[in-house]
Order: sequence, then C-alpha cells, then structure tokens
Amino acid sequence: MVRAFIIVFLFLVVPAEGPAQEYIGLTADEVREMMRQRKDFHLDETTVNKVYRYLKYVDDLETRTILFFLSDEDVCTFYKEIYENSMLKRVQERLDSTCRRVADTLWVKETAEGKYEKELKRQSWFFSVTTRPLREELTTRMPDRKKEEK
Repeated sequence: MVRAFIIVFLFLVVPAEGPAQEYIGLTADEVREMMRQRKDFHLDETTVNKVYRYLKYVDDLETRTILFFLSDEDVCTFYKEIYENSMLKRVQERLDSTCRRVADTLWVKETAEGKYEKELKRQSWFFSVTTRPLREELTTRMPDRKKEEK
C-alpha cells in the first residue's frame, strides 16, 4: 500500500522532464552552473569510475539521475538520463512532443546548437535515455521532414 502511494505521488508530483537545454559541447564548469539552476537535482560525488569521466546528478527523491560524460578536455560529449520504470510513459510522451521519433526507441531533436539522437533503453528496474550528437548513418534513414509536411 505504501509503495503504491509513493508511485502515485511520484507520478503526480515529480516532473518527467529531462534537460531543456542540450548540454553537449559545454565544459564541465558550464554544466555545473546550468545544473545549479535546477533546484531539484544535486551533484553526487559518492561514486568514482576509473574508466569514464563524468558528472553525476541525482534528484532529491532519487528517482532520476543524469550522468554527463566528459572528454579529456572536460567537455560534455553525451549524457544519460536514468529513470524509474514508473516514469516511462511520461518520458516517452515528452520525447514524442519535443523530438521526432525515427524508431521504436529512438528520437531525433534539432536545435539551434545542432542535431541530437535520444535513445531509450529499458532495463528490469529502470530505463535510460542517452543523448548524443546525431550519427551520420541515422541522417540517411530519417524521412525528409519537408516531404512529410506536404
């Protein structure tokens, strides 16, 4: 009963929105500054990974995590948003409304900064959305938007 209440509470109160800005290309300091403006997330420095350089942010309810992966030059090359499975439908709806779906679990977002792919991967207890620069091979598979509008 308590778990059901928590899930309903999270569904109603916690927004399923990911970053409104694409962080790719920003320096680690710029990412930190942008994330300071998001009062619902805090920097989590409790884990260390010897393979990847990243910044890890967790929301206050610990239902969402964002990992910003950094190059050797301290520039964000891609990021991964991790959610509890209870948020899947809302995140898919957000992706459908802000991006163009090109496959069952793949969306493309075009901004003034560039073109990005957002890939959703489901796991047993959580799912993730990884955002990275659009790969060339995807641009050839994408339908032409001008033809779609006619």
